[in-house]
Amino acid sequence: MSKASQHNVTDQSFGPYSGGVDDLGAVVAEVGSYTTRMGYAGEDAPRSIFRTSVAALRGDGDGGDDDDAAAAASAGGKSRKGRGAKKSVLAGPSSGNGSGGSGNRIIKTNHGDWWHRTLSPDGTDGKWEVVSPLDASTGLIYRSPHEIVPSSGQGMGGGGNDDDAMDVDGDSGGEGGAGSAGRGRGKPSPDQLEASGGECYELLSRYLRHGFASSLPTASSDQPLVLIERSYNPPPIRQKCLEVLFEEMDVPSTFLARDAVMACYAVGRSTGTVVDVGHSGTAVTPVYDGYVENRAILRSPIGGAAMDESILHLLDGLYRDKRSKQTTTKADPNVPPYVMPLYQVRNRKARGSGVGQCRRSDAMHREARMYVARTAKEFGLAAAVAGFGYALPPPDGSDEAAAAAAAAAAAAAAAASATPAAIPTGAAAHLAAEEAARIRAQYANAPKAPFDLPDGTVVDLPVVDRFDASEIMFGRDVGSAKRREEATEKARKKLDEVIAASEGLVNDEDEDDDHDGGEDMGSLSASGLRCVKTKDAAAKSRGRRQPYVRTVRRCVPYLSGQIGELTSASIPTMVCDAAFKCDRDQQPQLLGNVVLAGGGACLGPNDSSFPDRLRDEVEAIIHTHTPGWRVKVLSPDRRERSYCSWLGGSIMASIGMFHDFWITRKEYDEYGPAIVNRKCP
Repeated sequence: MSKASQHNVTDQSFGPYSGGVDDLGAVVAEVGSYTTRMGYAGEDAPRSIFRTSVAALRGDGDGGDDDDAAAAASAGGKSRKGRGAKKSVLAGPSSGNGSGGSGNRIIKTNHGDWWHRTLSPDGTDGKWEVVSPLDASTGLIYRSPHEIVPSSGQGMGGGGNDDDAMDVDGDSGGEGGAGSAGRGRGKPSPDQLEASGGECYELLSRYLRHGFASSLPTASSDQPLVLIERSYNPPPIRQKCLEVLFEEMDVPSTFLARDAVMACYAVGRSTGTVVDVGHSGTAVTPVYDGYVENRAILRSPIGGAAMDESILHLLDGLYRDKRSKQTTTKADPNVPPYVMPLYQVRNRKARGSGVGQCRRSDAMHREARMYVARTAKEFGLAAAVAGFGYALPPPDGSDEAAAAAAAAAAAAAAAASATPAAIPTGAAAHLAAEEAARIRAQYANAPKAPFDLPDGTVVDLPVVDRFDASEIMFGRDVGSAKRREEATEKARKKLDEVIAASEGLVNDEDEDDDHDGGEDMGSLSASGLRCVKTKDAAAKSRGRRQPYVRTVRRCVPYLSGQIGELTSASIPTMVCDAAFKCDRDQQPQLLGNVVLAGGGACLGPNDSSFPDRLRDEVEAIIHTHTPGWRVKVLSPDRRERSYCSWLGGSIMASIGMFHDFWITRKEYDEYGPAIVNRKCP
């Protein structure tokens, strides 16, 4: 590569900006658990927002590369000098007989409203399945070895074969979807491991290309890119992401930013305790002077998806009650006893036109039903945050049971928490139960909110049920605590499976396969970087690429205990526990700057409902032993709260002096992916 063709951010401008190094026109991207967001730095909202879980079609050939080349051409009108037509470095080796898994690779992705309609003309989904680059148990861009099936059948996410399809019209069907991913027999070949293990990073490059093609009128080779990652992302995955950005996206320069730090920047702080209520779970991360306190990160599986589950259960119950009061539906015994998604309603209405029976996989059908619950939640009809003191009623509704339940729940929370808190007993427990009953009685006779289901049925949602849906995040009652414990235990089992499968793969492989590229991949710390010195440019490029087995081996120590502690505590308790895990002199500042972010925190009835409830709950815990400490919750409005981390990245990348922090192509070629550990703390 000549000096004139080298990408250097110090002597050129990017994209629509021409102001030199102070106006780089960078692109900010964030792959969240529910949506992926992309946009230009300096803007107050992302330009491209699309679902992270998409429908993917598997098949033979290299159709995916052709699609990527077309996307790159449509994004900026510039070809990437043949890189789009070249075989992806993430696809892994393949052989003529398909033993390398090339016949099962993703050739097409659907970012549209695939949950509203079947993807094949025969009324099924064919080979389409639901995929996501994020691992469900960790939230990282990582694929566990136990999800790799040795045969050419289902990949991750669940497919659409007839044996695994679900008959949504109530006739017959078996289990399918995500559960079929782990039913493979035998052991995957090394080629299959390499091809399927890198699928999550191939999806990452596809998502970024889709963002450029859909809303950003420039090519990725002309734009420096800021990728916002999880705060607990381990160094091996960070290096693999950097490899994708330079080798696949051909960006001139990049920077990997921690999402918790960016959330602090979005509210004008460099120190604070970030509460990120996402779709797949909640993460509480202390940030001090712009650096993440990794030892104090706490994670909970309770998030937007858990609320959607309870909302869907509520809608199913209201729908069955509505049907039981109607006599017209008794003539059709095939009407399912649950809320039908839109595609199922359309199929039943089209039966008279000769349309065949609609069969979808469990994963597709579940996503379509969950969309109905999310719609009710986002409209503010099915979920809301009650004021301080609200609590779920006990099973029998008596004051004695309420007092006993409150005391038992508080005792269980105190036992599972590192935060010292007073346990209400005796008269205090009865007063708390009476206050909760009084607050609940205020909303018992409030007008119900009507909601139209896809089939036209109108159900009325009580106000108290809206508040009950969010109590899983705040409630100290027995019911909420039990649901959190069950979800946490399930998440721990999944994480243990991921760790066991990763350790098993490492033990099965030889430990001496680090000779190719060990110079630039061996160092995981900021120190010890060495220049990659090879005579052959092709060998130098191969040395920068990190094989799947090596990525898994280096992720095992981090998966075992350095990606945040799983807890079943409520969000206010998690905030206190995370702050008290830090140094004593840091705690007042961490509790005085609690930053609320994430789409799961966008609950009403108004912008201040969630922040006010969180502040009151945290103060109730803190002031039992430290009355003088002041708790302040900082958060943007509900519109910006869902992309708070992206907003912080947009602010950071728009600062003129930030160009000194970019990782340039020259530095990547010289030091390899390990440079990310020194320049992106």
